[in-house]
Amino acid sequence: MHRFTLLGWAWPVVRQLAQLAVFVFVFSTILDLGVDNFPVFVFSGLIAWGWFSSGIQQATGALIAQRHLVFQPRFPVGVLPVVSVAVPFIDVLLVLPVLAIMLIATGVLSWTVVLLAPLLVVQFVLMTGLAWLGSAANVFMRDVENVIGVLLTLTFYCTPIFYSIDNIPERYQTLLRLNPMTTMVESYRGVLMGTDFPSPRRLAAVTIGSIALAGLGWLAFRRAEPRFVDEL
Repeated sequence: MHRFTLLGWAWPVVRQLAQLAVFVFVFSTILDLGVDNFPVFVFSGLIAWGWFSSGIQQATGALIAQRHLVFQPRFPVGVLPVVSVAVPFIDVLLVLPVLAIMLIATGVLSWTVVLLAPLLVVQFVLMTGLAWLGSAANVFMRDVENVIGVLLTLTFYCTPIFYSIDNIPERYQTLLRLNPMTTMVESYRGVLMGTDFPSPRRLAAVTIGSIALAGLGWLAFRRAEPRFVDEL
């Protein structure tokens, strides 16, 4: 019993390290992308993306998976997608000490790490808005969860996790920067590694856009909520 419990807590770290090992081997040994401190570079991106991907995927199916709670009178149904977004954040807390050790070992830990908390809040707000929209839509169209999975896979390759956006031809860089996770990942690297931050305009746009998306998602969710019981 204790061994399985320990494995359950350790699995997020093992999974992230396994992904890191594959990316480091492929893109620093076989295909050298010329990125400094590549293991730290990739790991910081994987942490941000892992939370985003897991949270959105789980939140999209949250209402169907927890339909018994939706049927409960007076239960705050809007909490379910939020909890689905928040739970994978535990994985982030588990792997952050590993990242901190890597930063200290490579000597790239910057004082700007204190700015990590506001970035986590922005990403949480962004994810919450998407979670409310996706979970509500999935009640009426059950294929939404599968579509979200495909879109997350495509977005993964459109987010500079294992490559620098500077390695991309300039004509495509603007397109990649339309992806809010590009700004988030680059911001994480900026606060953790002391690299260049995205422009203040981009950071402001993602922050304001995340707040607006959360508001829109909540309004859409509340409008659709009276029909959930009939559809489930």
